[in-house]
Amino acid sequence: MSHFPDPVRSRAVLIGVTHFPESPELADLPAVRENVASLWRRLTHTATGVFRPEYCEVADSAGTTADIGRAIGKAAAEASDVLLIYYAGHGLVDDRGRLYLATNATRAEAPKYSALGVDLLREDLGGSAAAARVLILDCCFSGRAIEVMTGEEGLVDGQLSIAGTYTMTSSSANAPSYALAGERHTAFTGALLAALDSPQPLTLDEVYRSVAADLQSRGLPRPRQRATDTAAGLSLSRGRAEPDEPPSDAV
Repeated sequence: MSHFPDPVRSRAVLIGVTHFPESPELADLPAVRENVASLWRRLTHTATGVFRPEYCEVADSAGTTADIGRAIGKAAAEASDVLLIYYAGHGLVDDRGRLYLATNATRAEAPKYSALGVDLLREDLGGSAAAARVLILDCCFSGRAIEVMTGEEGLVDGQLSIAGTYTMTSSSANAPSYALAGERHTAFTGALLAALDSPQPLTLDEVYRSVAADLQSRGLPRPRQRATDTAAGLSLSRGRAEPDEPPSDAV
């Protein structure tokens, strides 16, 4: 059975980084801007959304790593029901296999000091009083976050998994993610948005299955997910009231 976030006690931070001026080797990602705008509209839609607009923050795409970290920390401190973090951009891996999320200030050759480390993101999520934490990553190598969030051997030895967490990633630990030429959104987030437009509210597990089927039907890498406790039953959309109601992008 699905359940919805309490809009007063829930917080979301949407992070989309499109330009990487300190790392010319990292390609610009114009579709990421649309990813964030479209996801915000769905999550805060007056009829079908589950977050209040004022509690669903879009991080400044030109912000530094510290700026983004502060936005995440603030949301984590305020949320007591659901905490949602979404990131779209470039994923980087250091020589120890640790995943970093690139920001406007990232230098690709030194991600440890200039990008957002997923192990530090885990600390904010784990320290939050939120009953459910949702982490959605749309970037290359994002499947490595599954290991970080569940404390599996190899990245964070000895740490326990965070209860009440749902992690969904656009790729496996060693696979790229795709932004296809001419498409408005990246492949993974486009499939995510389509799932959120379902006439009936879908749980996170059902959303994941829809996204996976969509990507696999196009020959794209299969996404990954991991859930603990009851987080899998959370819904991020109330469903469209009328089957022919236009999607949020058309509103």
